[in-house]
Amino acid sequence: MRAAPNTRVQKMEGLPGDLNSELWGLHNTGQDKGTPDADIDAPEAWRITTGKREGGPVIAVIDTGVQLDHPDLDANIWTNPGEIPGNGIDDDGNGVIDDVHGFDATLNKAYVSTKHSHGTHCAGTIAAEANNDEGIVGVNHHAQIMPIKIFPDDGDSATAATIIRAALYADKMGARITSNSWTGGGYNPVVRDVFGSSEAFHVFAAGNDATNNDEVPSYPASFNLDNSVVVAASDRNDQLGYFSNYGKKSVNIAAPGVAIKSTVLDSKYATYNGTSMATPHVAGVAGLIASEFPDISNQQLKDRLLFGTDAKPQFADRV
Repeated sequence: MRAAPNTRVQKMEGLPGDLNSELWGLHNTGQDKGTPDADIDAPEAWRITTGKREGGPVIAVIDTGVQLDHPDLDANIWTNPGEIPGNGIDDDGNGVIDDVHGFDATLNKAYVSTKHSHGTHCAGTIAAEANNDEGIVGVNHHAQIMPIKIFPDDGDSATAATIIRAALYADKMGARITSNSWTGGGYNPVVRDVFGSSEAFHVFAAGNDATNNDEVPSYPASFNLDNSVVVAASDRNDQLGYFSNYGKKSVNIAAPGVAIKSTVLDSKYATYNGTSMATPHVAGVAGLIASEFPDISNQQLKDRLLFGTDAKPQFADRV
């Protein structure tokens, strides 16, 4: 016989009531022909922290906007502490009047609403509230989601100028993390410089073209910034999503992005596919890390994300 330490283990208790079986990306027990533990190990993380609302890291969702009054999100929407609602004055002097809950970079004014569900879906994965008798739970039970709108209600593309305004606003207003589920536009040195010089940590989607980013760059993923990670999509069996871009040198990590259920407009829920869905899983984990370690540097945050992964042989030539 061998001698070994008499260590202790803990049983899994107190899982959120809204951690339903469709949320395989958070907790995969083999449901729907999945592979057990092909997930982000959210319950294990929640034993350490479930995120932090008051004084916690601000996570900017740079996307289509977020439904502010969605019952699974409203408690976790960022509120600008320097702005007095509805008085028509730029109280905090940041150049935007009444930006109480974020920024509309398409119109260069306070964020109010959206007609697209994409950003709301991303926000739900990051921080749908736990145990509130609503549909799902996010990676963070408690958080501060800052909506930043870069896509107009009547279109599905954003200009470089809009993206620059969005990134500058996020940095100016203290976002610790940004979640970026968008691609395209080619290489733009000013966009790269704005994100690269930011104090925030940026999570970028790898893209949905099923191509190798090492050979055919996809931006902003291919900016190769020290203060960022690039995310491919995995499925419930720890395989690369059929649509997902990849790149052994240029894509850092894979996360659940196939059949992801989350919040959408009109206080509803829907299931989407995409590296857009994988990205908020990683942004959510970054939020948990920054909640537990508020003084962590961007390099330390990146190291914890990358060295905390499960290395899978099927991804050895992909990320």
